[in-house]
Parts: sequence; structure tokens; C-alpha cells
Amino acid sequence: MNKIKKMWMENRVLFVLAVIIVICFFMILAVFISCFFGSSKTSYGDRLEGIEQVEITEDVKNTFLDKIKEDDLVQDATLNIQGKIVYITLKFVDNATLVEAESKALASLMTFEQKYLDFYDFHYTLKSDKTETSEGFLIMGAKNVNGSGLIWNNNTEVQKDGE
Repeated sequence: MNKIKKMWMENRVLFVLAVIIVICFFMILAVFISCFFGSSKTSYGDRLEGIEQVEITEDVKNTFLDKIKEDDLVQDATLNIQGKIVYITLKFVDNATLVEAESKALASLMTFEQKYLDFYDFHYTLKSDKTETSEGFLIMGAKNVNGSGLIWNNNTEVQKDGE
């Protein structure tokens, strides 16, 4: 017992520091585990709360795609949903103009019920191939949950010097 008492008296500062280091190590380990392996089940966290009440079902998707494909200017259409974002790609026939395509996209947006427009962001990609009679186009547009209409990107080609 005297040996232990003597060792304690000579090294008590080191023992206290060792205990503090061990406690800090366990605290850091606990924070690390909770941050990286915590209760978050998805990469979205709580951003998808309420999506069950406003979920876009396969019936809604198919109805939208059938309705949009009825148009003579639309060659093909796809609709993908990732989280709270709806990605819609519309491929138009070669003789379609950009203005016509944008108006068809805006009209297709209005086929969704208001509850979907108030919950999801919509991203459109409009495509048309270049032909001898048409320049073709590739343009993207988006509607935010808080927005009222589609906003289109600038479809201006980058000009190189000397052209």
C-alpha cells in the first residue's frame, strides 16, 4: 500500500492529466459517432418531411407523360423525381421553335395540381436536334416552390475570338 501511496504522491499530476485525456478521448469519440453514424436515416435529413402527403404517384406521372406526349411537337418526354425536385425532359420534333417549346413546357407545368406546385421544385430540360432547316436548341428552366412561373437559362452560345 505504501508503494501505491508513494507512486500517487510522486505522479498525481500525470494521473490527473491521464484521466482528463481519457475523458476527452471518449467525448470526442461520442461526438464523432453521433455526427457520422447518428439518427439521420437519409442524406436529406428532415427536408423531406410531409412528402408522404404530397407524393407524386406512378398514376400522376403516367397521366402527365401521356398528356404531354399527345402534343404533335413533343417527340419524347421523361419525368424523374429525386427528393423534392421533379426533373422533366422534353424532346421536341425538329421543326419546333424555342418559343413554342417554352410555351408547351409552361402549359405542361399547369397540368400538375396546386399541391404539387406548392411542394416540389420543377426543372425542365428542352431539347431539339439541329437540322438543315432548324438550328435546334437545348435549354433548361426551373420553377422554385416559391416562384410563380418558369425561369429559363441564357441560351446564348459562347463566341470565340475571331469568329
